[in-house]
Amino acid sequence: MNTNVINAALLVGALGLSMWAATLPGSGQLAARTGSGAADAPSLDATEVVDARGVAVPIRPYQRIVSLSTISDHVLLRLVEPERLISITEYTARHPVAWQFGGRPKVASSGALETVLSLQPDLVVVTLYADEAYLARLRENGVEVFDLGDMRGVETTRASIRALGALLDARDRAAALERSYDRELAALDARIPDDELLPGIYLSVYGDTFFGASANTSYADTLRLGGIRDIAAEQGFVDWPQYTAEQLLELDPPLIVTLEGMAQVIRNHALLSSLSACGPNGRIIEINSAYNSDAGLGIVEAAHQLLTRAHPRRSSSPPPSTPQSPLPPSQED
Repeated sequence: MNTNVINAALLVGALGLSMWAATLPGSGQLAARTGSGAADAPSLDATEVVDARGVAVPIRPYQRIVSLSTISDHVLLRLVEPERLISITEYTARHPVAWQFGGRPKVASSGALETVLSLQPDLVVVTLYADEAYLARLRENGVEVFDLGDMRGVETTRASIRALGALLDARDRAAALERSYDRELAALDARIPDDELLPGIYLSVYGDTFFGASANTSYADTLRLGGIRDIAAEQGFVDWPQYTAEQLLELDPPLIVTLEGMAQVIRNHALLSSLSACGPNGRIIEINSAYNSDAGLGIVEAAHQLLTRAHPRRSSSPPPSTPQSPLPPSQED
């Protein structure tokens, strides 16, 4: 089997990526990607929205929506009336803001077809990891399915907000949510001038396997908004590289960003303990695991956590909040 495929699968499992691939059976046929790899909104006069697989889904105010993506869990909560979002992912049910979702049913296992059908949804929202055969069976049972596509950070989150807003005939709400998200991001971006960005990388360690996350991922957005200059990207690393010890020693980052509980693992690792980040003048910053791999609205909180730890004197102002449910257009500003 191709080594890159193995590495990618390991990384998804290890980091708990927000696509929440484990909720859907198999790896299946990936979405047909266009542009950023995410679905986006059509023209205003459209009657359908084409998803990331090229499937046209009718625009209508769906009343029984099942979300099988952590990205859509949080976006849908802010786009539709609470009773219309009838189920979310189990991963989101363990999130720090899980209380916002109340007692909704959660989809918990890879054999979820019968569970989903028992909820009698009229729309199921997924991302690119969903198995095409699974989606076909949902459609055979009269359920519309919409694939958001490849979730990679800020740009794909914006596209997903627009696509779902169009699909649900709620463009005004989506526009308000996107503006709120952009304001949060702009506030973070303004806090650290480019010449004060700290050089560093993202790293997670599992035994003697070293995973990064760099350009073209949500981690790139989190690092930049959190005040970190990604020196791995500057050296040409993209996506989720599997580093060798030699590559890490050559990069020799003075700062490492990682997930909760991994700083000590890195410091104690025989092959990594000589890195500058592990030395007396180095730094290893941990980010809450629920936000660490969030490729959607949670980037705001992940970046805020990073910024407050990397630049404490620059982050003394009140923290940005996760975007709230937007006001109707008539009540905006």
